[in-house]
Amino acid sequence: MTVPSALYVAQTRVDALSYFFPALNEEGHVRPLVARAVEVLSGVADRFEIIVVDDGSSDRTGAHADELAAADPRIRVVHHPSRRGYGGAVRSGIAASRYPLIFFTDGDRQFDPVDVVLLLPQIAEADAAIGYRKKRSDPLRRRFVGWSYNLAIRTLFGLPVRDVDCAFKLFRREVFERVPLESIGSNGAFFSAELLIRMHQAGLRIRQAAIPHHARSWGQPKGASPRVILRAIRDLLALRLALWRPRRA
Repeated sequence: MTVPSALYVAQTRVDALSYFFPALNEEGHVRPLVARAVEVLSGVADRFEIIVVDDGSSDRTGAHADELAAADPRIRVVHHPSRRGYGGAVRSGIAASRYPLIFFTDGDRQFDPVDVVLLLPQIAEADAAIGYRKKRSDPLRRRFVGWSYNLAIRTLFGLPVRDVDCAFKLFRREVFERVPLESIGSNGAFFSAELLIRMHQAGLRIRQAAIPHHARSWGQPKGASPRVILRAIRDLLALRLALWRPRRA
């Protein structure tokens, strides 16, 4: 993983950027991910902040994040005393962000923050720029589940997005004035899809870019358990029914 050329960075530089990532028992990733983010964001933004959302971790994720925040005022931590789920953690990160552009990845280091330079040119003419994994570094089962899930979203909601759960997204703050966080019902894995569905319905402009995806270097994945999948399906069907009712009325 390398930092892009100085010329490329200069072409995509912005005034201010908020970056956050949700973390659940990611003590092996917090320090290197924050260090990487500081390195990258220093090259693309005049001002930036890094927010770690500790979603009720039982390891030293929160302690590591607090130590980093104590040493650098650009780093802040949001602690959840108990788990709120992936969507709840993303919701907290968005709510805590203060700058006009809001960028987030997952906390498992399967994305390199340096690839934000692939989204910044897209946001110039859009309300959001989101990634899709051009070569997904996950086991076959997870890739199949992801393919099926994306197909269901496109079929049921007409959402023209290739990879709704790709955790590499950049938003303008104004998006959350048009689509308030309070209007999104899911706090689970369906949160990202529901947000994009509601943005699409509101007529917001979404651009997409291919983003490299890397294998996990530490820890265990948490997003493909049967419980998480079933909750996402439940939330998906609930939203589809809720959106059908007004049309029938």
